[in-house]
Amino acid sequence: MSEQPLLEVKDLKTTFSTETGSVTAVDGVSFSIDKGETIGVVGESGCGKSVTAESIMRLLNESSTKYGGKVLLEGENLLKLSKEKMRDIRGNQISMIFQDPMTSLNPLQTIGSQIAEAIIVHQKVKKAAAYQKAVEMLRLTGIPAPEKRVNEYPHEISGGMRQRVVIAMALACQPKVIIADEPTTALDVTIQAQILDLMNDLKKELDMGIMMITHDLGVVAEVCQRVVVMYLGQVIEEGGVGELFERPLHPYTKGLLQSIPQLDGDRSKKLHVITGVVPPLTAVPKGCRFAPRCAFADETCTNKAPELNDAGNGQKVRCWHFEKILKEEEQHVATV
Repeated sequence: MSEQPLLEVKDLKTTFSTETGSVTAVDGVSFSIDKGETIGVVGESGCGKSVTAESIMRLLNESSTKYGGKVLLEGENLLKLSKEKMRDIRGNQISMIFQDPMTSLNPLQTIGSQIAEAIIVHQKVKKAAAYQKAVEMLRLTGIPAPEKRVNEYPHEISGGMRQRVVIAMALACQPKVIIADEPTTALDVTIQAQILDLMNDLKKELDMGIMMITHDLGVVAEVCQRVVVMYLGQVIEEGGVGELFERPLHPYTKGLLQSIPQLDGDRSKKLHVITGVVPPLTAVPKGCRFAPRCAFADETCTNKAPELNDAGNGQKVRCWHFEKILKEEEQHVATV
């Protein structure tokens, strides 16, 4: 019998009540994360990546949000817990690193007090011990002179250091799962590489699971073991990094990979573009959600929604014609 996943999301649905009616931003999303594993969640803006993360953490306004499905942390369904119990878990067993460190940090509090707050609340230690732990966490994340930095304010340090502080806050209670929502988007390439290396080292040291939300497929290739591709609130493809990059099955995934700039080849050619835009949640297509933008779509795609099916090789795909498309591409390669 295989070991139970650290985090398992089963048929997650997140529905918002709006002035014009209900809209479902996350519709039947399922995936899992094992100990010591990093999965990448990719897709364009508006595909439901961040809402999925916020649903797992239950950060959304629950007076206007309805959840369905299950979010199991070591077998315990987070969606069924009381708000008080969820507060105990949030930041302690599962933490989130947000995209912009300046909106994640309180400009009126010192760095040390913000890190120490979570330690005091969750680990029930005294203030002096919490501050000492804050210094240790800053040192762990590679910030120089941590004894000095704990007394500084967010505006007094660089963007790269602020991101390290946010990571230190997320790791302060040594959670089992980290959700990182575009953690390196606002950083330059050098600092970005340092942050990714740091997260990878800490994952190995603490045996955590990481959910990495990103637009950057280069980041996915570097740090993730598996990839979940989302489109308009659904998972449309899932697989190991090597398999998915080598043999993408869904036309949308192919489009994302073809949009990556290449070092070799004809540089005079324009980059591939996926035509159209992600439609609003109030105008979800009847059949395949990607059909209006897909060059392979036919009447079946327009009228009937495909399921997420096992495609072998550890991959899953939500497409009516992936086998036909794959076969045609293989034949084309063979004749070139």
